[in-house]
Amino acid sequence: MKANKNKTILFIGMILLVLTLQNVLAIGITPGKTTLNFEPGMQRDVSFSVVNTEHKDMSVVFTVRGNLADYLTLKQAYEDFSSSDESKSFTYSVSLPSKFDKPGLYEAEVVALELPKDIKEQGAFVGATVAVATQLHVYVPYPNKYLEAELNIMESEGKIIFLVPVTSRGKLDIVDAKAVIDIYTKLNEKVATIETDTEAVNTLERKELVAEWEPSVNPGKYLAVVTLLYDNEVLEIEKEFNIGEMMLEIKELSVRDFSLGEIAKFNALVENKWSDDLKEVYLNILVYNNEGETMADFKSPNYDIGSLSKEEMVAYWDTAGVHEGTYDGKVMLKYGDKSTDRNIQLKISDYDIEISGITGQVLVRGKGGKLNTNTLLIILVGVLVLANVVWFVIIRRFMKRKK
Repeated sequence: MKANKNKTILFIGMILLVLTLQNVLAIGITPGKTTLNFEPGMQRDVSFSVVNTEHKDMSVVFTVRGNLADYLTLKQAYEDFSSSDESKSFTYSVSLPSKFDKPGLYEAEVVALELPKDIKEQGAFVGATVAVATQLHVYVPYPNKYLEAELNIMESEGKIIFLVPVTSRGKLDIVDAKAVIDIYTKLNEKVATIETDTEAVNTLERKELVAEWEPSVNPGKYLAVVTLLYDNEVLEIEKEFNIGEMMLEIKELSVRDFSLGEIAKFNALVENKWSDDLKEVYLNILVYNNEGETMADFKSPNYDIGSLSKEEMVAYWDTAGVHEGTYDGKVMLKYGDKSTDRNIQLKISDYDIEISGITGQVLVRGKGGKLNTNTLLIILVGVLVLANVVWFVIIRRFMKRKK
């Protein structure tokens, strides 16, 4: 009896797993995050899109959660998708109070939950569903000087590059800001100290402090401890990094059939150069406007990448409202508490995106690109037909001469 019971439990578990795997890529949402700087009594409409990634019949229910939930109003709570619907756009309203009790970050999420399209007729539903969310971040400024910072570390041409993006979240400008970076081994031995240049950072402004290091140490794991000094204030952050080992690498980046104003599908071919499998890896792409604010933040689903293997990852960006121009950005491959980051620059036109970064240039072409696949096929067929005609004429002349 016990063996039969265990088999039954195992069978049920396998069914639930299959249902989950069938739905894991069935729905997407863009943008991943919208960021606003607080203004008293702010009224704003925010748009987002839900992507029917598998082109299936389904229904989507919307809910709101987070400490800003009371200040968000959904335009609708329910929507049906047919298999022909690639995506649909939606809007929620933001209505903020005249003030918040505390400064800092306030958050909300609009969650899109996928359900079978005939849920109304079923009356009840038991099974796997998929939920995705678009975030709203509202920053309430601090009364004096306040600096937020993060640390990005990358290796390029034998150098270690430390990037410290800083954002002033206070009401007062910061006159002098610089980062001092101490590097330690796993045994807590300091091997180097480097510094960035000093920069002024105005209120709500974002800047990037940069330092380079040419290591003369053995390959392995190290710890970078950053002491951020700004106008007699101190902030510390730290991060582990590797020397002589690149765990994940983007081999290719492509967008097929791109047209400005539509949803762009980013395909990234990622190689795992580590000798172990990497679980729950996802691609996160940020695009900044001319003021250094995040204008796009979109992510791929989670992927498992086997050791020493390659995997194609997909992320979606709704380019509605985006104008032609050149924008700074960042591509991040995240897995666990680690991240492989690349600063990029996007040159966007009606039918093309050119992406350049520190590792070279990746060219992304859309509908208006130089030569797409269909055009190449047409040219190839034309060349083959012409070659056959020429060959036929040559053989015919040869046969006549022989007679």
